[in-house]
Amino acid sequence: METLTLRPLRADDGDIAGAIFFDAVHRGAAAHYTPEQRIAWAGASPNTAGWRTMCVDVDGFMAERNGEPVGFMTLDANGYIDLAFVRSDVAGTGAGWRLYQAVEARAEDLGIARLTTDASLTARPFFERQGWTVEREQTVQKGAVALTNFKMAKRLARRP
Repeated sequence: METLTLRPLRADDGDIAGAIFFDAVHRGAAAHYTPEQRIAWAGASPNTAGWRTMCVDVDGFMAERNGEPVGFMTLDANGYIDLAFVRSDVAGTGAGWRLYQAVEARAEDLGIARLTTDASLTARPFFERQGWTVEREQTVQKGAVALTNFKMAKRLARRP
């Protein structure tokens, strides 16, 4: 039986976070972005060096299936979800939903009233299913390559 567990994102998660990101962009987002766009977004090969520093002093969670990392999501002090990625082979299995529920609960615990993100074409439907709304469509330039994403937001209900 497969078990999905969550744990806090750790400083030493950089390599695996980079690998998950690379897979999520190159395989998971393949239906929405061209190969050129995916290379501009995530590089032509995994680059874990930058991810090692990204995972230091970040608030977020790592999802593990039977002890193997399969996805992660981050939250900053202003309620911005910067990174939300799951491996392509676990997309649609509930790992992203579990990560999101943990991040939203963390935001509520911190007293954050509004969450925001810049969602990809791939992530937009996921966030909409969680009650988010699109504020505007955006075009992001990565060198000479344009990528479409969406500024999205969700107001959180105050707990009594």
